[in-house]
Amino acid sequence: MAVTREEALRFRTFGFLHCRQMLSPREIDALSAAFDLAMAKAERHRPTPSGERQQVVPFFDYDPDAFYPLLDDQRLVGVFDTLLGEDFILTATEGISHVGGSPWHRDACAPEGMFSMRAAIYLDPLGPDDGCLSVIPGSHFTPFREALETSVEELGLPPEELPGRYPLVNEPGDVIFMNHKTFHAALGARAGRRAIHINAVQNAAPDREDHVEWLTGFLGRETEAWGRLYSERLVVTAPPRRQRMLARAIELGFGTTGRITHLQDLR
Repeated sequence: MAVTREEALRFRTFGFLHCRQMLSPREIDALSAAFDLAMAKAERHRPTPSGERQQVVPFFDYDPDAFYPLLDDQRLVGVFDTLLGEDFILTATEGISHVGGSPWHRDACAPEGMFSMRAAIYLDPLGPDDGCLSVIPGSHFTPFREALETSVEELGLPPEELPGRYPLVNEPGDVIFMNHKTFHAALGARAGRRAIHINAVQNAAPDREDHVEWLTGFLGRETEAWGRLYSERLVVTAPPRRQRMLARAIELGFGTTGRITHLQDLR
């Protein structure tokens, strides 16, 4: 997908981009069925206590035929290319079945001039009251983000009344791209909200030692938390474009290192 200049500006200004109906109903139906089977397989492999949120990382190895094509889909890759640069790095793939909501928070926080992000594919229709992603537009900018981090709890407001809340009402087929620095929440107790996440990060310019140091630390923390990010199959089946998004992490000593988790490389 070619991101227009206006869409790129919208992402840089507000910290997110909501691409409606990027995926067709037929594609979503296939992903939805594959997701349910993959999560059931994951639960057998590593049981999740009943009633708890299920998060599987890395996820795509549970059904490579269904999920690997997302990493090679120019509609998705093209957005990452435009927003992160064509040398961006794939990090973690996730399958999540949500239970309950989540409070206001931000995710990874790269140094100024650098960021990481995700593409979120929600497989169910979601509105403001049943757990759709809500964001605070512009909260990826440092002064605003730091003000929220220090005062959001002290404001004493119910989470749904935080000024600036922008609910991203979702229909299956939408894809939401979000800067990890952007404050976000899921406000609603509806269980079983299903999501597929593809996470990526900007490459670091060699002359920016602070960026290289943060990137190395970030990849190390991701590996420590989730285990090896790339399976052998993910690497050996990669066409040239996917190879490029894996190469930098491997070059830095990550990606194909770390403990093997879930079903990676198990035949």
